[in-house]
Amino acid sequence: MKKFTHALIACKAVERLKMISLSDQNRPFAEYLINWFADHKDGVIRGAWYPDSLIADNSTSHIYKHSLAIGDDVRAYGNTPTSTYALPSTSMEYDIGRACIAFERPCSINKGNNLPERCEALSHAVIDNLRIRESEPKGSPLTPSDNHVALLLFMLSHYVADAHMPMHCDARDDEFPGFNIHAAAEEMWEREVVRFYKIDRSNQRFLYNESGFPLLVEDDCYADSVLKAMDEELDHRPFRIGYGDGNDNVREFMLAVSYFSWLTCCAWLPLDADAHTIDRDKLQTPAGLPFQEVSVAILADAIDAVARVWLHDLRRYCWWEEAERSR
Repeated sequence: MKKFTHALIACKAVERLKMISLSDQNRPFAEYLINWFADHKDGVIRGAWYPDSLIADNSTSHIYKHSLAIGDDVRAYGNTPTSTYALPSTSMEYDIGRACIAFERPCSINKGNNLPERCEALSHAVIDNLRIRESEPKGSPLTPSDNHVALLLFMLSHYVADAHMPMHCDARDDEFPGFNIHAAAEEMWEREVVRFYKIDRSNQRFLYNESGFPLLVEDDCYADSVLKAMDEELDHRPFRIGYGDGNDNVREFMLAVSYFSWLTCCAWLPLDADAHTIDRDKLQTPAGLPFQEVSVAILADAIDAVARVWLHDLRRYCWWEEAERSR
C-alpha cells in the first residue's frame, strides 16, 4: 500500500472505534485512543509511511509469503495445523480464504519473512513506552514523549495493514509479463484516496470534517468507488474485539491474517491462472474473484485489524496503570 492509503487506514481505524457500539467496559479505552489521536493526527501521513520511506525493511518485515508446500517443506504456525487458525467472524478475507481451493493444504513460508514478529515487537514497544512515561519522574530525560508513542502506533498500523495485502503474503512473482499487478492494485487505491479526500500536501496532513476525521471531496464518482463500498461494508459490519479463536496476541493474529491474506490472493489470482488472461484494467482474471470485492475485503479488514490491535494495546496499558495505582 502507498502513503496516503496507509494514513487513511489509520484514520479510519480510529473513526471506526468512535462510531461503533462498545460495552461500558471497553468504551473508556476507545475514548482514550480517540482523544490521543485527536492530538496527534497531523503526523499520521508521515508516521505511517516511515516503515517504507526510512526504515525500508520491505523485504523481511512487510511480508509473510506463503506457497503450497512440496514434500516435507512445511512450516506450520507454532507446530499447529493451519486449519486451527481463525480470524474474527466478520473478516471478509476469512470467508474468502475458507472457500479457496488451497485452504488447509500444507504451505511453506519464505525464509526471513517476519511481519508477525515485527507487529508483536511494535505492539510491545507501544505499551512499554507508555509504562515508562508513567513511571519516570517529571522532567526525566528517559520519559518518552506523547509524539513518540503516537509514531509507534502509526508505524504499527503500517505493518498490520501490509499483512492484509494479498501479494505481501503470496510467494508468487508480483510481475506478470510486462505488468506488475501488485503495484497496479496499490496505485488504484492510492488514486482513490487522493481523489476523494482533501489533503494538504504541503504540510502532509488531511483536512478534517466536523468530527475530526479526513474530509471527503464532493465527487459524483465516489458512489462507484472502492472506498465507498468499503465504508458501506464497515457501516453494517459489527466490530469484534477479539483476535479470533486460537489467537492470544498480535503475533498469532498476524500469522492468521497473513495465511488468509495468501488464500485471498489465490482466490483473486488463481494458482493455475494464465498470466495472459489478466484484465489489466479490471485487475482480475476470468476465473478469479473480482478485484472490487477483493479490495473491499482488504481495506475493510485492515481498518478493523488496526482498530483491534490499537484498542488491545491501550486496554493492556490502562489495566496495568490501574493495577499500579491500586498498589
